[in-house]
Amino acid sequence: MRSLRMARPRTIYDPPQIGWVKETLKRDEPWRAYNDSATGARTGQAPTLMRTMPNGSKRPVKFDGIQAEYVIDRKWGVRDAPHARAQILRQSQVLAQHRLIGTWEVPNPVQKSKALKLLKKMNVTNIKVRVVKP
Repeated sequence: MRSLRMARPRTIYDPPQIGWVKETLKRDEPWRAYNDSATGARTGQAPTLMRTMPNGSKRPVKFDGIQAEYVIDRKWGVRDAPHARAQILRQSQVLAQHRLIGTWEVPNPVQKSKALKLLKKMNVTNIKVRVVKP
């Protein structure tokens, strides 16, 4: 009996506070309809999580939708560019701060392969990728 470990109560975390901000995007773009059709999305609004900066200030990080404990970001095309890498780091940091997992939804297997390579290159493990047809 002494060798049995004492059961510790599970740590319970507060659910993340998801806010909504207005988005002003062009209406004629094909990726606009793709992003707006994400699960839990609202047309003209983006769900946001607040990221705590090293100096203590807070900044919002936008996504495209919400599904239970997952936040969804839809990518029409995955690019390995400085602004894209900065977005990956922002999303990964805010997900880690809120103890969440993110999902990128891409339109085809080619984009999924690009996304997985980029996430591996950036050493990001809290964002998953799946194919969702437009």
